[in-house]
Formats: sequence, structure tokens, C-alpha cells
Amino acid sequence: MATISRRRRSFIWLALVAAISLATAACGDSDDGGTTASPAETAASPDDGTEAASATEPEVADETEPTAAMPTDDDDAESEPDPAEPAEPFQVAYLSASSANTWLLSSRNEMEAVAAANNAEVTEFDAQFDPSLQTTQFQDVIASGAYDGVILVSINGIGSAPDIAAAVDAGMEVVILNQVVGEDFSTSEPQVPGVSANVMAAPFVNGRRLGELTVLACADRDPCEVVYIYGIKGLPIDDAARAGLDEVIADHPSISIVAEGEGQYLGPEGGINATQDILQVAPDFDVLVGADQSVQGAEIVLAEEGKLDHVRLVGWGGSTPSLEGIAAGRWFGGVFGAPGDEGRIAMEAMVSALTGGPDFGGVDPLAALPDNGLVTADNVDLFTAQWDG
Repeated sequence: MATISRRRRSFIWLALVAAISLATAACGDSDDGGTTASPAETAASPDDGTEAASATEPEVADETEPTAAMPTDDDDAESEPDPAEPAEPFQVAYLSASSANTWLLSSRNEMEAVAAANNAEVTEFDAQFDPSLQTTQFQDVIASGAYDGVILVSINGIGSAPDIAAAVDAGMEVVILNQVVGEDFSTSEPQVPGVSANVMAAPFVNGRRLGELTVLACADRDPCEVVYIYGIKGLPIDDAARAGLDEVIADHPSISIVAEGEGQYLGPEGGINATQDILQVAPDFDVLVGADQSVQGAEIVLAEEGKLDHVRLVGWGGSTPSLEGIAAGRWFGGVFGAPGDEGRIAMEAMVSALTGGPDFGGVDPLAALPDNGLVTADNVDLFTAQWDG
């Protein structure tokens, strides 16, 4: 059925009103003395019960013009929601054992790259290999309430457990990097409840790897006198590594440790000083074992003393100087290290924990390496260094 526009309906009613008015005027008063209704009253009460249009009704606007019931383009623009504000970045405290340590610098660089890609900001705290300073820093981080998570390179070992528990109770995520916090140094698995991930090659396992390389280096020497340079004697990771080495060489009575030193993990200078001191008490030995930084310094001293052709160097870390030395025949071998992978995995684990993803648990980045991570001249081309030593 065709529809009648509001404009046309108004015109019809006006015409009807006019007709009624004319008829009423012609008839005058009724016989019963009543008064005749005015046009307005009649228009307001049509006999058919439909709603009448007032003679003063305003003209209906053209249907193409916007009305209050028809939003304009400007109204639509104003009603569109504002773009969502970017989420606040996650705040992660990185409790480093030492900012000067070149291994941890490689880890830090990889952490930064992952954080930047995942809306996270990292603040580093340098403990300078001072356990009491790290404890203070950890407690300050918790008390500040400013951080969502902590990546910890623990100097205190199991002594860090109470602070880790306090951080977890405060709603923070905790990832342990490169250290064991617990009593078992033969596993990478977390040993404190609430820890999201522990990323490291277990030190006792790495010590056994050092022992295996020492046995290979001593294979044609009987007796075989060995010098061992700690990073920091008394540090849990160092003591566990030495225990792993001792366990392996205990089955080889021809091998003995004749002197010890300490390189401090601070570059070749520590190895230079340690080796110079060792030569005062043990001028002749067959194999020197230590962290890559220390072995670099030892190589310098032994070359100056004309002893490098006799002494076989075994490093721990897989640094650029180590791999180059092994390839050139100046170093006998080394246990590979992956500080870049450790840092990357640690931050990936933190991001997963902060965003509701799964915990990573224990991760040993060396687990899938060729020959169990033992680098020699025979396989050195299979490895790529992740730090400069």
C-alpha cells in the first residue's frame, strides 16, 4: 500500500478543518441552544478517533535535512571511542652479581633485546660480587613496590631463598640466572617455591666437564700436575665446579692439583696476577684449568716465561679468545658457555610469567650442544662464541 507523507496528511486535515468551519458558520446556533464547537475544538476531537494535526503545527522538515534523531557525520566522529592508551611497560629489576663481568654483560644485552620487544623495562643493580650489598638491593627492590619481576644472579646461593620468598609473596615473578639457589648443584631445576625459571648449566655438571677435559689433557703425561684457578673461591658456583672436577680426576691417580689461584672473573688481569703468584710455588706444571678470563691472563704470563709450549690450557666459558686459542692450537680445550642464550631465555621466561604464560622451570642451554659442550681442536668449528671473554 502506498504511504502518505506527513506533509500531505497535514494538508488534508487543514482542508477538512476549513470545510467544517464553513459548514458551522452557515448553520449558526443549534435548536437546543447549545453553542457550536470552534474549529480548533472540532479539529482536536475528530469523529474517527484519529489524532488531529493542529493548524499551528510546524512544517515538517525536508527528509534530507538532518534532525535531532538523525546523527550527522560530526556526531559519528565524536561518538567513536578514542584509541586505547598503550599499556604501561612491565618493570623488571635485574640483580646482577657484577656489571663489570663480561659474561653477564652478554646476558644483559640479550635480556634488553627481548625486553624491548615485549613492553618491558630493565633496571640493573650492581652487587659488585658483594653478597651483603646484593641482599640490601634485593630487599630495597621488594620494599619499593615498583617492580613486577626480578631476574637474580645470586651471590648468596641458598641465602637468597628468604628474599625470593618475600618477592613472590609481594606478587613479583622471579627468574634465577646463571646460579643455583638451593642445596643441589647438579641440577638446573628451581629449588625455591614460586620461582618461574632457573636458567643455567649446573655448576657441578660443568665441573665434571672440566674434569673430563683435564683427563684428556693429561692422557700422555704421568704424573700430570695441574694448576686450578678459581673465579672466586668460596662462591657456591666455583666450589661446586671444583667438586665436579675433583670427582672425575679422583679415578686417575696420576693427576694431582699442585697449586690454586683466584682470578675474580674480571678479565685477563686476574689471571695474570694469579699465574705469577702460582709460578712462585709451582714453577713447573702440565695443565692449567680456569675460567676463560683467567686463562687469557695465564697465557700471557706463560708465553713470557717460555712455558706455553709445555702447559696445556683448559678454559671454561667458550669465549672468543677461547675458541680462537683452541683453533690455533694454543689452548687444549674448553667447556662451552652460552651467556647470550642464558640472558635471552631468562627474559623470555620472565615475559611468559608476567603475561600469564607457562613457567619455564629448569633450562640448561648447553643440553643440546655437540659432545656435551666439550670443545677441542677436533670440533671447535661447530661452536660460535657468544661473548668476548
